[in-house]
Amino acid sequence: MVNKLEINKDPLNNALKLISGKWKIKILEKLINKPIRFGKLKKDLDTITSQMLSKQLKEMENDTLVKRKVVKSNPITVEYSLTQFGNSSLPIIRSLVKWGSINKRKMSRVIEKDQERVIDLLHDEIRFKNLQRKNFYG
Repeated sequence: MVNKLEINKDPLNNALKLISGKWKIKILEKLINKPIRFGKLKKDLDTITSQMLSKQLKEMENDTLVKRKVVKSNPITVEYSLTQFGNSSLPIIRSLVKWGSINKRKMSRVIEKDQERVIDLLHDEIRFKNLQRKNFYG
C-alpha cells in the first residue's frame, strides 16, 4: 500500500500518474470543447481499440478526470465529458498542443531519426543472426 504522504511529495509524479500513457492526453484534448459519444471518440482517435478506449476512460473516470453519462435515446448512447478536475488539466493540454505545433519540423526530424535508428538496429540484428547461422552450419 502506498503511503499518502509519499504520494503528495512529488506533484509532477502525481500528475503523470493520472495523465501519462499513449492515450489519456489525447482523450483529454478531444473532450476539451464538448461531451463526446464513445463511438465518435473512438473514430477521432483512429488507431485506438474499443477495449483500450474503454479501459482508459474507466481509469480516467475513477481518477475523476472524466464523467460518463448514459443518454436515454434509441439506441442508448454514452457520452463522456471533462469534470471540473479534468478541466483543470486544459492549460497543460493546450501548452502541449502549442509546443507540438511550434516545433513540428524539429519533432518530425527527431522522430524520423529514431525510425532510422530502429531500422539500423534491425539490420544489425539480421546480420548478426546470419553470422551465427554461418558459424553454426560451417
